[in-house]
Amino acid sequence: MNLFRDHRLALCSGLFALALGIPIQPPTSGHSRAGQQEPDKASNKHKQEKFGSSLNRLRWDAAKGAAVDGGKDSHSPNPHDEAAIKLTALLVAFDIAIVDPATSDFVTGLGKDDFVISEDGVEQQISTFSLGDGTDLPRRILLIIDTSGSQRACLDSSIEAAKTLVAQLAPKDEMAVATDDVVLAANFSADKPALLRALDRLKARKHESRSLQFTTLFAALREVFQNQSGPAGYEARQLIIFQTDGDEAPTFRDQPEAGDFLWNMPRRQYGLADIYRAAERSRTTIYTVIPGDRLIGIPPDELLDRGRAMLVDMERARFTSDGDYANYARTHPLSDAKVKLFTERFARGQIAAARVAELTGGWTAFLQAPDEAQAIYSKIQRDFNHRYVIGYYPKNSLHDGSLRHVRIQVRGRPNLIVQGRSSYYAPAG
Repeated sequence: MNLFRDHRLALCSGLFALALGIPIQPPTSGHSRAGQQEPDKASNKHKQEKFGSSLNRLRWDAAKGAAVDGGKDSHSPNPHDEAAIKLTALLVAFDIAIVDPATSDFVTGLGKDDFVISEDGVEQQISTFSLGDGTDLPRRILLIIDTSGSQRACLDSSIEAAKTLVAQLAPKDEMAVATDDVVLAANFSADKPALLRALDRLKARKHESRSLQFTTLFAALREVFQNQSGPAGYEARQLIIFQTDGDEAPTFRDQPEAGDFLWNMPRRQYGLADIYRAAERSRTTIYTVIPGDRLIGIPPDELLDRGRAMLVDMERARFTSDGDYANYARTHPLSDAKVKLFTERFARGQIAAARVAELTGGWTAFLQAPDEAQAIYSKIQRDFNHRYVIGYYPKNSLHDGSLRHVRIQVRGRPNLIVQGRSSYYAPAG
């Protein structure tokens, strides 16, 4: 199965959930000289833990078909969050983009009174409203980038595009960078030169990564974003850019192909569905960027043709000359069965990568050539800069852990498209 280990593919809507169920924290008296809130002891302990360490506590429960953490559901609320929720009011806030279908462009200039929000059919009163590019709303942006050999064709251009995001960080924003080795290459920081140096180190790295992109995402959702406060004590908008071909997806415990891959991957104690649930319950919006040709939503005949071409490109990348590859191709012809296996499994990866974006109110872009990276990253930047941030205190104040369905409309303009989440989970406890 080296096909899926060493030589992966050689190619390179949405409510923003600012705070799905964010507790409004009471003010604290401790502040640093920079005006930032002093982190509590629990936060300090969390920061000292190795990134991804919380996944080691999970155990696969075959009866439930899901991971459990310490004998309880791995998606149970954090006990510190529960304590805060019991003591304070619950603000539900979303980032939303409004698009005019006639022009496919963002609609700007709307105000608080232009929106109507209902939760489970009950109209809500809007309490907070601001624009996504407002400097008073800090952003925490995490770039998770697949640095495996299959991504080299698009990696350098993507890193250069990510530098544009760094350059446009506002004073209260923070950004971090993680790799598919389950490593934080740069922790959350507003230090632009430090972030740029971390990105340059990724370009210079030579070793093959572990291609654990979904595991990295799972760790981030469980650990990195547990502290919801921004760098100055404000609630922060949380964004993840998830760049990968998704080839880890079929390896999880709840996937039918997992047995074929487990010898090649660490035997994880969680499934892909656990990652979906973590994404859906998070307060984070995910934008997925998939390097390579699109394999989802393609007619079957065309799909196999694309898969064959991608597999040829992947195998060709193993050789230093076309002559060497030609000799190999003559003695190792691609069978239809091999092409079908390759195509189905990489399509599954793309579907999974797109699914986490859909669940969080984001969207997916396909990076089919290196020179498209800048346009895609710029589109992401424009998207969250043109979002409206709208919040309300639910009339249903029960902390019952239930799924609440939300509908947001522009008053008197039913033709406009509202991009974003359509639900959230109430806190439990």
